[in-house]
Amino acid sequence: MSDEVQEEPTTNDSEEDAIEELTIEERQEALKRARWNVFMYLGLAALLFGFALYPFMSTTMDVDEGIGSTDKTITVWGLPVAGEDFTDIPVEIDVTVQSLPTDVNSIEVFMIENSKGCDSTDGSIGEARSDLQSGESKHPNQYHIIENPVESETYSVEMSVDPGIYCVQVVVDSSGSGFSGINVKADVALYPTQLPLAIFAVLCLLMSGFAFIGAQKHGKHVKSLVEPKKEPSIEDSVLAETSAARIAAGPSGPPIGPTGPPAPGPTGPPAPGPSGPPTQQETVAAPASEPVAEPVAEPVAEDVYEDQGNGWYFRKFPDGTYDQKVYVIKDGFYVPHEEPSA
Repeated sequence: MSDEVQEEPTTNDSEEDAIEELTIEERQEALKRARWNVFMYLGLAALLFGFALYPFMSTTMDVDEGIGSTDKTITVWGLPVAGEDFTDIPVEIDVTVQSLPTDVNSIEVFMIENSKGCDSTDGSIGEARSDLQSGESKHPNQYHIIENPVESETYSVEMSVDPGIYCVQVVVDSSGSGFSGINVKADVALYPTQLPLAIFAVLCLLMSGFAFIGAQKHGKHVKSLVEPKKEPSIEDSVLAETSAARIAAGPSGPPIGPTGPPAPGPTGPPAPGPSGPPTQQETVAAPASEPVAEPVAEPVAEDVYEDQGNGWYFRKFPDGTYDQKVYVIKDGFYVPHEEPSA
């Protein structure tokens, strides 16, 4: 029983790889859209970065002159990831010292997490404050101390906390018996949207980069369609087919001169001449002067027309250089070839 071999239908690779060509108007429209996308994504990235740097919530706290402290309950929103990590919410507290007694040693800033905020009465806030002061807290970025504060100064405190409900406390530590003359203000600013907005801003920058690459590709296609390449003329084609060595024919190097010093002359004195006047016989025997030959004019070199085949000729000058025009024979004369007028 013979096995029947079924031939699979062959696919034409050229048909699969064929891409529909776009017209000039479609290319220009695609280029316009790509450029608008670049500016749109750049604008969105700038807006998102601006909102990320702007505080989502801010509040002002004034220290009570009677007890030397103040507290306020705030809620921090964000990703519920416990511990110190990149998802922590930035908190900026600007402590402005306008006036202080002379016996003030420090100003302490606490951010105590408590589900009841500052209204807790079970003593958990005091225990958490002690843990922060001793460094036993699970989150180390919830406590800051300003040593020896100075009047008319502003101290910037940066913290990072997990999402939750917090009791923010500003405590002025005074060694005296009273807290009269204290004038301290604290401005608290939260940035819970900083991380997500920054992520979206980076994505917009990436999209803007991709749109820029697409705009460059469309721009090249539009330029190639609007400005087609100029076809070379017949003279350029003929000159291109001729070798550069033949066109630039000439001496391959400088003339070679003598390689050694000149031959030495006579080393002794000149031979003595006749001691007396010439005799009459010697005077008569002296041959007459020979006639001077007239110079013969050299023939003038003429131009040479070299056959290149197919009816084309190159004109070579006597100095060995070539004319840049192509010549043809017309009516028995060599004349330059002229392109037919359109």
